[in-house]
Amino acid sequence: MTIRADYRQFVAENAQLIAVMAVLTGALPVIIRDRDWLMGVAMGSLAGFILVLLVLRYAMLVNVKWVVEKETLRRIKGILSKQTDYIEMYRITDFRESQSLLQRIMGVKTVTVYSTDRSDDVTDITGVPADVNLIGIIRENVEKCRKEKRIYEIANH
Repeated sequence: MTIRADYRQFVAENAQLIAVMAVLTGALPVIIRDRDWLMGVAMGSLAGFILVLLVLRYAMLVNVKWVVEKETLRRIKGILSKQTDYIEMYRITDFRESQSLLQRIMGVKTVTVYSTDRSDDVTDITGVPADVNLIGIIRENVEKCRKEKRIYEIANH
């Protein structure tokens, strides 16, 4: 199974900047009409900066791919160069689903995976559509992998 962050996650994460961009863009014609060129240039520059920032954030969000496999959970990320991180399924110990208010409105969630992996002990998978049972899929693979490798979790309470 392959998961990419849904575009709705981008809206949930950047709603404030999108709103500022909309206000600036809407106010620009009024300011230019009133011949306040200096203010128009300043607002136009700010709007341009915010637009570049939003495009970069979107590119960074959509260039992360999660691949749930039988024995590993892979994160592939990068725009110009690629980096792949692996978490062995048998190392995964716990999960958590969370949704901010804007994520709930947009219908996406964040799945947090906890593992005994030293490099990725807490991993967030953001922008998962709310109706996808990602934890169930990963949990099933974890149980199968542990059973096949004869790995048993010993809890110390």
